[in-house]
Amino acid sequence: MRKVYKNIFGEVVSKSNAVKLSEYHLYYYEEGSDFLKEIEFISEDSIYNINYFLSDGEDEGQILEYLKEKSDFFDIEKRDTTDGFIISTNKLYSLSVDELPLISKTVFKTDDPENFICSQVIDNETEEPQLEKTVKCWYTTDENGEKYAAIECSYQEDGKLELAVDKTSDPDHEENWAHYDYDTFQDLQEQCPADISYYRTAALLPKEAYQK
Repeated sequence: MRKVYKNIFGEVVSKSNAVKLSEYHLYYYEEGSDFLKEIEFISEDSIYNINYFLSDGEDEGQILEYLKEKSDFFDIEKRDTTDGFIISTNKLYSLSVDELPLISKTVFKTDDPENFICSQVIDNETEEPQLEKTVKCWYTTDENGEKYAAIECSYQEDGKLELAVDKTSDPDHEENWAHYDYDTFQDLQEQCPADISYYRTAALLPKEAYQK
């Protein structure tokens, strides 16, 4: 593994300078590549958090035991790509609280890997999404060309839209935002230049992704 030391602002520093800091981050990359495998968050010479990026073919059970030896608090992330979407599955462990992780799935478009379009919490026992905890975002750009979450959606237990908050008319002033629900969603669609039918239910991916 290739190690890279960074300060809390993400700036690369030498090991000798890093260990003098009260807090720094240690990045592990696969040899000969830029594939990030692990980030250790270190404060006062103690690891307080780890992000681990699982590769295809890795034994998750072995990785879990490896991480347990290093910290009580860590996150294992696995990324899959399908038909223009990135699905990130995260298992967040806090061993001082519970042996079982908090599991979530987050969806991004491959051409915009910074802004999530869907986030779901997964039930540990059933491995099914807790639909009432799903959040979806639709993005557009403001008058300055900055991308922002213009429509934010939450859902009911049955997966139907509970509330869609439309910020497009006045992104900075909440009192001017419009609100829609499952029954009035078509009114929102008629005002939107894109097909936003994906946002009417808590489904993880758009229908066309399942049909391919």
